[in-house]
Amino acid sequence: MKKALFVLSLAVILAIATRFYLLGKAPAGFDLDEAAQGYNAYSILKTGKDEFGMSFPVVFRSFADFKTPVYIYLIVPLIPLFGLTAFTVRFPSFLASIITLPVLFFLIKEITKSKKAGLFIGGLAALLLAISPWHILFGRTNFECNVALLFYLSGVYFFYLGLVKPKLILLSAALLAIALPAYHSQRLLVPLTALFFFVRFRKTLFDKAHAKFSWQALLLALLISLPTVLILNTPGFLARVSALNLGSSLPGVISNAGPRSWLVNSPLFLKPQEFLSLYISYFSPRNLFFLGDSGPRSSYPELSAFFFWQLPLYLHGLYLLFKRKGYGELRNFTILMLLISPIPAALTRDPFSTIRSLPLVIPLTIIISLSVYQIWRWLKTSRQRLLAIFVFVLLVIYSLLKLYSSAIVLNEKQRGQHWSYGWQQVVEVLSQKTNQNLPVVVDNARKEPYSQILFFTKYDPASYQRENFEVHLTEYYTNLNRNKNKNVGRISLRGISWEPDLAKEQYLVGDYLAISQEQIDRHHLTLIEEIFFPDGSPAFRIVRTRPELNPATMK
Repeated sequence: MKKALFVLSLAVILAIATRFYLLGKAPAGFDLDEAAQGYNAYSILKTGKDEFGMSFPVVFRSFADFKTPVYIYLIVPLIPLFGLTAFTVRFPSFLASIITLPVLFFLIKEITKSKKAGLFIGGLAALLLAISPWHILFGRTNFECNVALLFYLSGVYFFYLGLVKPKLILLSAALLAIALPAYHSQRLLVPLTALFFFVRFRKTLFDKAHAKFSWQALLLALLISLPTVLILNTPGFLARVSALNLGSSLPGVISNAGPRSWLVNSPLFLKPQEFLSLYISYFSPRNLFFLGDSGPRSSYPELSAFFFWQLPLYLHGLYLLFKRKGYGELRNFTILMLLISPIPAALTRDPFSTIRSLPLVIPLTIIISLSVYQIWRWLKTSRQRLLAIFVFVLLVIYSLLKLYSSAIVLNEKQRGQHWSYGWQQVVEVLSQKTNQNLPVVVDNARKEPYSQILFFTKYDPASYQRENFEVHLTEYYTNLNRNKNKNVGRISLRGISWEPDLAKEQYLVGDYLAISQEQIDRHHLTLIEEIFFPDGSPAFRIVRTRPELNPATMK
């Protein structure tokens, strides 16, 4: 036990080191979704309402979709401690990723048939998760999937404990009920897991010792889920599902190729085929160990979801999982998570999404750990085991160096634009180098930076709620119409309209397409500041109009 706890402690230390270093600063940018979550938490803290004036929403209206609520509410108590900063917004995900390690360790220990094997596999799984590129990426940013995974895994852990200590079934139900609205994928994973538990353990759940607590747990879960249930059929709750659902992207194809073409080209045939293709891709060694996620914000440059040296262990672990039965309930739970984790992601249009399939990192890590455990058992002499430890330590060191190179150096150089780098600098320039009595127009023709402007200016939420009407609160979850033009004090966020905007003295902010050097010269604009991405490419220009020199205004 002492050795296992030492390994767990080492894993936690590595996890903190790989996730806390430059937290809030790397990635250097701050995405609009991150800013929206942070500002809405700030608005809740200050007014009890979100940016639209809705009191404590069940899901948060934001841009073209609705954001899950759990992460935003977790940010709220952190703002008085750390301020409204990128660090604060990313901290819940960081903390969740750290706590996930001991939860995984104790879960594996609890459900493995051999306690000795459980300690070994649990410690190793925690260590591998600590250096996992997949898990680290979401532990350094504010993706809700990481917090949702912690609630889900904790709920599962306390369920297994509850089989022995019935009262803990209540805690399990509460945690799983919180996981349900914490991220879109959990809306499917939690019910499937609950169904598995019911079918497998129904006799235990309704025996004399457990029955009372099982019914109470069900009632508790329903009460916690009630606010979500009440908006279940609203366009707001379904907005994300509607946008990403595979069915919406696969209309039937009409063909006269033959008598059976109606079946081959029917959605009834094409949709399952597409789903199966996407589902299988989540087990592909090519995707897991070499290509990774193609999304620039859900991957690191030149780094996949797992390290390439783990591929043989993955294949060997799969063999052990399905051929050997000596791992107790660990085997059943690992297979369950392995099979259900890719389902929500496979129902979307994306071919390999590490965000929507994050729970898959757990069974895959366990599978790799099974392989290492079996290899360790094959080694008989102290010399062999010492050599194995030496090789493993070298691989861990290599992995840490690779992580630093990819996550800190390359990611900052290559992907600043994808992380919306530059808006903090824009706000600083506007506050320090401009006349505060003049209006500002921020171009939003290509992107909508209003959440970043709100966040970095720390604009008064009550004022923003009064000045920016979008829909009546009775239609908050049902009316998906949007007003893209926003006002944040003297700052107007809209497309630049050159003729009227040049007619008055003000500041214009835009990217290099919105404000080119040719436009600066032609319209006699005064360049206030140029902001560049970390790789040196141009990001934004801030200019001041000069109506007295503009020919159009001198007529």
